[in-house]
Amino acid sequence: MNKNAQLQTADQTLKGAIIALGSYIAASNGVDAQVIALSIPVASGLLAYISTFLGNTNTACLFVPKDKAD
Repeated sequence: MNKNAQLQTADQTLKGAIIALGSYIAASNGVDAQVIALSIPVASGLLAYISTFLGNTNTACLFVPKDKAD
């Protein structure tokens, strides 16, 4: 497997774990299921947006290095 594909898989796994943990904590604290369901796409979008600052802008991946400026 290509190195960038491995990094993308790791990135998506980490983001999924963050969303799952947040959903679990919210459900454990009695947050309404509809609110949790509506917050998942928002959380996913925010994680992707944050990834553009920390990792590669084009892939929204934390682990793929930023493209070198030409």
